[in-house]
Amino acid sequence: MQNHFSCTLKAEIGNLPAVLDALSDFMASNGWTPEAISDSALATDEAITNIILHGYKEPEGEIRLLFEASGNEVAITIEDDAPPFNPIQFVPAEIHGDIPDRPVGGLGILLIRNVMDAVSYEFRDGRNIFTMKKRKT
Repeated sequence: MQNHFSCTLKAEIGNLPAVLDALSDFMASNGWTPEAISDSALATDEAITNIILHGYKEPEGEIRLLFEASGNEVAITIEDDAPPFNPIQFVPAEIHGDIPDRPVGGLGILLIRNVMDAVSYEFRDGRNIFTMKKRKT
């Protein structure tokens, strides 16, 4: 059982399956349930996809990941040097009303907030640092 894992990858959608496999293996080896693993993988997929599609305008970006297991909690930290964007301050999409009348976008952060137990953001040294936490149930 390893209590941390880190890697750096190019900001390309094609790298997502390997990252999600690494996260799933890491969490499984540290005793998380399949549901917690699925929730965490979904949130990680959404966060990284948003960085790739909306944060980086050029395909030259990198994303650094750190998974840390401590007690009954796993922390998934995603760092990038795209322009600053605080997803915590982003107003989630409106989910009430008719679908054609709703603005496009904003469902991802709502999804992340709903499946993870805690999220935090900071911009430090020119880097976005987004951390999501999931507790064992």
